[in-house]
Amino acid sequence: MGRRQTFDSDDVLTAVMHLFRRQGYQGTSLKDVEETTGLHPGSLYRAFGNKDSIFRAALDAYVDRVVVRRVADHLERPDDPLGGISTYFTSTFNTGRTPDPGCLVTNTAVESYALDELTSRGVRRGLDAIERGFTGAVARAQAAGQVPAAAQADRWGARLLVDYQGVLVLVRAGTPASRLQEITDDILVSLRCDPTSSWKDTTL
Repeated sequence: MGRRQTFDSDDVLTAVMHLFRRQGYQGTSLKDVEETTGLHPGSLYRAFGNKDSIFRAALDAYVDRVVVRRVADHLERPDDPLGGISTYFTSTFNTGRTPDPGCLVTNTAVESYALDELTSRGVRRGLDAIERGFTGAVARAQAAGQVPAAAQADRWGARLLVDYQGVLVLVRAGTPASRLQEITDDILVSLRCDPTSSWKDTTL
């Protein structure tokens, strides 16, 4: 019979998820994983595989436990969709953590210019969840009269995803919260006031 597992896989994934979030894939060694989890190499390998497999499992856990939950908490609010978009941005830099580890999905996309297929899939799944959340929030904001009817929800979903990823990179770089608030305010003003001005067809 094989040796019985005596640890909680969910707790281990949570610990590893935060480790990779702080240090990145390249900056994290298997020794770091062992020290963080308190597990021996054999136990880690039997449960998760090699470092790549551990990282992918941590990334998937992050998408499910952090990204999807944050989308639900902020971008799926039925009462104040525009307010939800605002707090989705501000909650990334009003955390009280210095330095802030940022977002594992964003950090992974920025850190690795050539992701393998499985890791790219995890990053894409996280980004798609965020974009869908923004698109839905904009559509609900239109229905509530918070955003002009001319706004194209799907295009705004894509634009807000880009804006949000930019803010996350600035968070990781240590940009002051006051500056990030100004950027967020400008994004929301653009959404509320003139949703089509920057997308006019310039084809001659």
